[in-house]
Amino acid sequence: MELFLKIVSPIQSYDFQTFSHNLLLTLPASILIGVILFFVLGAFVGFKSKEQRIYIVGATTIVISFTAAFYNLGVPLETLISVYTEWLHLIVRWVHIVVGVAWIGTSFYFNWLDSRLERDDPDFKHLDGYLWSVHSGGFYRIEKLKGPPKSLPKVLHWFKWEAYATWISGFVLLILVYYLNASSMMLGGSGIELTPLQAIIISIGLLIGSWILYDYLCKNALKNNEQILIGIGFLLFVILSYFLTQIYGSRAAYIHVGAIIGTIMAANVFRVIIPAQRNLVTSAENKVTPNLNLSIEAKNRSIHNNYFTLPVLFIMISSHFSFTYGAVNNWLILAFISIAGILTRHYFNLRNKKQYKFWILPSAGLIMFFLMTLSSLSVFEKKDVDAAISLELVSFNEVENIIKYRCATCHAKNPTFEGIEAAPKGVVYDTAQDIINNIKLIKAQAVDAEIMPPNNLTGITKNERETLRVWIEQGAKTNN
Repeated sequence: MELFLKIVSPIQSYDFQTFSHNLLLTLPASILIGVILFFVLGAFVGFKSKEQRIYIVGATTIVISFTAAFYNLGVPLETLISVYTEWLHLIVRWVHIVVGVAWIGTSFYFNWLDSRLERDDPDFKHLDGYLWSVHSGGFYRIEKLKGPPKSLPKVLHWFKWEAYATWISGFVLLILVYYLNASSMMLGGSGIELTPLQAIIISIGLLIGSWILYDYLCKNALKNNEQILIGIGFLLFVILSYFLTQIYGSRAAYIHVGAIIGTIMAANVFRVIIPAQRNLVTSAENKVTPNLNLSIEAKNRSIHNNYFTLPVLFIMISSHFSFTYGAVNNWLILAFISIAGILTRHYFNLRNKKQYKFWILPSAGLIMFFLMTLSSLSVFEKKDVDAAISLELVSFNEVENIIKYRCATCHAKNPTFEGIEAAPKGVVYDTAQDIINNIKLIKAQAVDAEIMPPNNLTGITKNERETLRVWIEQGAKTNN
C-alpha cells in the first residue's frame, strides 16, 4: 500500500504510515454509516438489488474514510472541499461530454436514417421504408413500419436518458463552476450590476422562462408558420445573447446561452418527444389509433434539436478561445457563428435527402472568414512601432509587480487568493521565465481581450494593462 501511494504521489516528506494508521481508525465509523446507507437505499425501488447497494455502500465508505483521515491529520475543511470540487468538476464534465456525444450521435443518426430509408421499392409497400447497412463486420437491415406492429416486442429501445443525463450533468456543471463562484465567474457585465444571488436567480429564471416562451410559440402563436417561427426565434436568440453579455461576464454569458438552448432541447425530449412515443406505444398496446398530431409535433421538435446542436457545441468549446467571448461585440460573434453552424447542419440534412446544395458550405465558410477578419481589424491595424519604442522604457520590475499582484495570486504554485488551491489550467507566473513562456497568453487575455483577471477580482487598472502592452511591444525584456 505504501509503495503504491509513493508511486502515485511521490512526496518524500509525506508520512504515509501515519495516514494509513489514521485511515484504519476511521473505518469503524465509516462502515457504520455504510450499513445505515445500505438499508436506506433498500427502501427505493431502483436499489432493490443487494449487489448494487453493496457497490454503492463500498464506494461511499471508502470516500468517507479517506476524507475523515485527511481531516483528522489536520487538512483544513476548506482545502478538502476545494480539491473535491475540482475533481468533481472534472468527473461531471467528462460525464457531460460522454452522454452529450451519445445524445448528439443518436440525433444525427436518426435524422440521417429517416432521410436515407428506401421508400420506392414496389416489393416492400407494406413498409414506410427500409435500409441496408454494413458496420463492424456485419450487415444490418432496418425497417420502419407504417403503423404499430401486431404485438409489441419484449424489448423496445427508447432514447431518452442520453438527453436527460446531458442536461442534468450540464446543470450540475453550471452549479459547480458558476453558481458556487458567482461573484468571480458570473458577474462583470458592462451594463447592469447584480449581486451573486440575483445573478443565480436570473439564470434559473431564464432557463425556465426560455422554455416556456419557446414552447408557447411552437404550440400556439406560430404553430403553422415555420419560417416566421425560425425568424422570431433567431431574433430572440440574438436579443438574449446581447442581454446576457450586459449582465454577466463574457464567459458566463456564452455558457448561459448554451445552457438555455440545452434546456430547450432536453425539455423537447421530456415534454414532447417522449410523450408522443409513449402515446404510440400505449395505443399499440390497447389496439387504438394513436394521436398523430403528437407524433408530428415530436418530429418537428426533433428537427429543432438537430439544428440547435452545432451552436451548442461551439459554446461548449468557446471558453478555450478568448477572442470570441472576450471580443467587444461578443454577442454578435456568437450570432454569426451560430448561423454558420446552422447552415452547416442544414447542408448535411439536405444531403441526407439527396438534395445537394453546394453553395451552403462555402457560404458558412465565408461567414467565418469575414467574421475573423472584421473582428481582428484592431490586431491587423498597422502599429506605430516607433511610437512604442519612443515611450519611456518599461522596466521588467514594474511588469513583474503588476503580474505578481494582479495575476499570480491565483497563477502560482502556491496561490494566495482565497478559495484557489491550484493554479487555473496549470498556468503559473512564479519566475521571469514563467512570464516569458506565457507572454502570448498574457497579451491575449489580459491586454487584448481584457477578460483576465475574471471579473477583475484583483483590480487591475487600465494603466497597468497599457504598461503590459507597451512592455510586450518593446520586446518583453527581462534584463532592464
